[in-house]
Amino acid sequence: MSAFTLQLPALLGDGHATISASYDASEPYAITFGFDAVQPGLEWAISRELLSDALIYGAAGVGEVKVTARGDLVVLGLSNPDGTGAVVLRRDDVAALVAKTHQMVRPGCESRFLDWSDTAEFPGVAL
Repeated sequence: MSAFTLQLPALLGDGHATISASYDASEPYAITFGFDAVQPGLEWAISRELLSDALIYGAAGVGEVKVTARGDLVVLGLSNPDGTGAVVLRRDDVAALVAKTHQMVRPGCESRFLDWSDTAEFPGVAL
């Protein structure tokens, strides 16, 4: 298995909803959260290291994405020029999600899973 999607219960500004969390080993650094309950097609890619750091240290991130883990909850603070929002998740769900990604791609081994054959995506890089 090189990819998976989980459905997670969440508390959003409008109340309870289910969001998706997807991970693909070909994009090993990011977990993509889908917020169809808010707006169809709305997605945020969040660093799995950022989520992991927040679980360990209590908070991580600056700028557009801030993650705070306190007690049984994890809060994703998201912002962009169009607005801001917060998503509250169960800490156990986030920990299980991050652990599952680490089983697929161990931390520090991400570059082994990247496809470097298309250098057009990486200007200035020659193989």
